Amino acid sequence: MNARAPIPSRPPLTRDDVLDGRGVAELLHLPLSTVLEYARRGLLPGRKLGRRWIFLRDEVEAAVRGRSGGSAAA
Repeated sequence: MNARAPIPSRPPLTRDDVLDGRGVAELLHLPLSTVLEYARRGLLPGRKLGRRWIFLRDEVEAAVRGRSGGSAAA
């Protein structure tokens, strides 16, 4: 018999949880072009779906908090 561990349930994502580039730009008070460049370089966590970038609010906030104590990324 193959026993499987139960998959932990997560609450469904809401519109407030998922941001596009403009939403992240507003959240971080940055130009949209800067947000997209940071995403391409891996400085902001995002995923590309087709031609659009999407971001999860909690991942963006965690990334910003994680970098707040260190030096600015070049």
